This record gives sequence, structure tokens and C-alpha cells, in this order.
Amino acid sequence: MALQIKSMGPCEVVWGYGEAGAMNLGPFLGATLFKGETHVQDILEERYGDAPVDAIMIGTIASLELRMTRSTLEQLAEVLNAFTSGDVLYLENQLGCEMYGISKSVVIKPICDNKVSTDPVEWVQIYKCYPIPGWELTWDKATQRVFPIMFKVFPSQESGFEGKFGTIGMESGSTEYGL
Repeated sequence: MALQIKSMGPCEVVWGYGEAGAMNLGPFLGATLFKGETHVQDILEERYGDAPVDAIMIGTIASLELRMTRSTLEQLAEVLNAFTSGDVLYLENQLGCEMYGISKSVVIKPICDNKVSTDPVEWVQIYKCYPIPGWELTWDKATQRVFPIMFKVFPSQESGFEGKFGTIGMESGSTEYGL
């Protein structure tokens, strides 16, 4: 059976899925990228030199990358962990905060014919992630400004979901609050 998440196309990203106040983070310009890479540590023996005789998996690193454009102040304040006053967004130095406890669930929904999918089997859910504040704005004659946002994805520590990042496809009947 094939995955139902569609082969290509744009998406909607919901930050805080399943919570009151969930937020659609779009629109985007460029790829939305959810990626994971498992790291391995080589096992060596002197007689084989630098050629590994085995390897051990030592953990998977996952991330979500968004390129937000034409964003609202509310959206940017949320993903940059900033605050607003009137029409001003205040950017601050970020330090000393543990991220897992304030991380949220994200759901990625494909868009087809300008309609966001309402079928959970087509969605991707990330259980726990948090945006790493950062920005890179360009001023020139031809470059549209975007906020490239990187989310650190954590393996769940919740009972029954330990070590899991999320799902590709969700159970029928999944719903969300706030949107």
C-alpha cells in the first residue's frame, strides 16, 4: 500500500496542533522540509586500519525547515519567540531556555487545487518540536523577503510514544483545535 501524503505540492503547517490557539504558519516561499538523519559510530580494529568492521546507530537527528513569507506579526512573534507592541516586532537575544517542555506538535497538510487536505491519512504529524529563533532578511531589487525558520524536533518522552518523532499519515478522525 502506498503512502497517502501525495508526491509533491505545497502545504499548510499547523503549529500547536491539538491545542487551543493552534496557528497556521503560512504562507511559504520555497520548500518546507522535514528531515531526519541517523548518525552512526564506526567500530574499528587495528588490523583493518580506517576501514570499519561494524557500526552502531547512535541516534537520529530530525528537523523541520520553513521559509515563511508575508507573515503576520502574530506568526513571527510565535516562531521567533519575540513580542509585539502595536506594529513593532521586538527581536531579542535568546538563551538559557530548555526547549522540550515548551515544544508543541506540528501537522503538515498537503494542498491540492488550492484546498488544504481534510483527510488525516494525508497529513504528517511531528509530536514535539520548537522553533530556533533566527532570521535572514535580504534587501535587493529581485529577492522576496522570507523568514527561514528551523524547528528542532525532539523524540517524544511521553508515555506510549517514547523515542518517536511523529507519524506519516494520521488516524481517521484526527481533529485539531483553534483553526
